Amino acid sequence: WIRCMKPDEMLESFTRARANVVYAETKMNKASSRSHAIFQLRISKRERVFEAAKTGQKVECTIARLNVVDLAGSERVKKSGSEGMRFQEATNINRSLLAFGNVVSALAARKSHVPLRDSKLTRILDGSIGGNCRTALLVCVNPAFEHVGETLNTLEFASRAMRVEVDAKVNTALVEVSAKNLLADLNPEAHEFGKKVMADKKEIEALRKQSAEAAEQAKKEAERREKAVQEAEGHVKKLQQAVQDAEKTRGEYREQVEALKKEKDAVQSEADKIRKAAEKANADVQEARSALDSKVKEVERLKGS
Repeated sequence: WIRCMKPDEMLESFTRARANVVYAETKMNKASSRSHAIFQLRISKRERVFEAAKTGQKVECTIARLNVVDLAGSERVKKSGSEGMRFQEATNINRSLLAFGNVVSALAARKSHVPLRDSKLTRILDGSIGGNCRTALLVCVNPAFEHVGETLNTLEFASRAMRVEVDAKVNTALVEVSAKNLLADLNPEAHEFGKKVMADKKEIEALRKQSAEAAEQAKKEAERREKAVQEAEGHVKKLQQAVQDAEKTRGEYREQVEALKKEKDAVQSEADKIRKAAEKANADVQEARSALDSKVKEVERLKGS
């Protein structure tokens, strides 16, 4: 709860609360509320005490609570085209409105059991729907023909709500005036100054807490980064060792390749010698065969003569 001593403070709180309402576009509404909004005020009123001798006296105090509620409208998913998160929001809205309608129906019918605990909405509004309260309910309908079903349901709900009986009474109680409240009555300016000092102290404490949290977070972040740097250095060392091993292996492979090249050259040279010897032997065979053929011809010629 936020304590408000002036109307401007209350209106400022109301503006901040109103800013928390979330709107989104659907096929049926360009600015559809995606949740209910409830602004609660607790009001207490008592007579001022202007005599310092009566610090411990009890005075009559009037107490009340005001709920300003903006209920999100029910919607048919088939018409609104809600999907994903919007579908879940529509489901939650319709479920809470159904529970609220059941409560209103039970109160209108004067049933012995009222299901106020069926949803968070009805539990929060307990005491503002029936009994010791004064309630004003505004319903919004659409005059378009295609939405006649929703319009009829809304008007029927309003008709049931009108049958709910309320019995508003003034809530009074006796409260003891403390020294702090007495000082506020005797010197409002001093009270406002003290209130401002207390607010400044709270703000300073909050800033100190935030500073300590930020320092702790920075320390954790520094430790995390230092650990990451150490891990990175270890990884770099491993990579350097792997590179050295690769260089060494490459040198060994290079030596093996050079040895294979030399061996290949030697084999090639030996193969060339063998090929030349084979060519020479082939030439000698051809020459011997030619000489043999000539001798054979000469022998045949001599036989014929």
